[in-house]
Amino acid sequence: MIKPQYNVMPLERHTLVKVPKIFFSKGDPTIYGNLKPHESIIDAVQKSLTSMIHNGYAPANGYLKAREAVAEYYSVPEAPLSAQDVILCSGCSHSLDLCIAALASRGQNILMPRPGFAIYRTLAQGYGIHTKNYNLLPDREWEIDLDHLESQIDRGTAAIVVNNPSNPCGSVYSREHLRKILDLAEKYSLPIIADEIYDFFVFKGEEFVPLATLSTNVPILACSGLTKRFLVPGWRMGWVLIHDRQNAFKNEIRGALQSLSQRIIGSNTLVQGALA
Repeated sequence: MIKPQYNVMPLERHTLVKVPKIFFSKGDPTIYGNLKPHESIIDAVQKSLTSMIHNGYAPANGYLKAREAVAEYYSVPEAPLSAQDVILCSGCSHSLDLCIAALASRGQNILMPRPGFAIYRTLAQGYGIHTKNYNLLPDREWEIDLDHLESQIDRGTAAIVVNNPSNPCGSVYSREHLRKILDLAEKYSLPIIADEIYDFFVFKGEEFVPLATLSTNVPILACSGLTKRFLVPGWRMGWVLIHDRQNAFKNEIRGALQSLSQRIIGSNTLVQGALA
């Protein structure tokens, strides 16, 4: 049985009490109506709509031109990408779903942060995949407790989920800490699912470093999308970026991601047209 992310009924009862509340259950930038998408984003979608060429089904992994645009945007010398390394998804949560399903099998486990985003567990349970928590350290600005992380690894561990910047903690990991995470993953030959949807939500003076830019040997599936930065969660546009310099995934994982993307017959085509 899949456990819900939260119990709806007690939440509804609490809302009857006339006391101001701040809900931290999900990061919806549109909820108060004071944050609007930039005009350029709206214009791009309007052009996609009026072109009348994006009304049909797209390839399950996304239009080639849209994937090329995402690859070009994220590609850097330290972590080059091509369209073949991009799979477009119905939001970042869908990209996480694809990664979990592609990397782990029923009865295996993935490691996820505590505190962390509850959806990792919900997605994994739907496939019969177990989750194990590793602790974050509040007295070290919510860095990963690397000793505890290592203690959670066993023969059934299929992948490590790393959320940076962190939801809900708001921490941003240093290059040094990220390298230590990669060293541990390499030691146990484990791929990493990098949830980087909050990559542009960093205060002045802090630096977000994409995990893949520091990795030579550890394969990384980086998940992100339009939701947070562009203030459009309802548009449901996310992606998986496949970083695999040593071809550790070979065709198996890439093929699994492609096959799994066909389950919903592709993501929002109007938004894909805007990306292209």
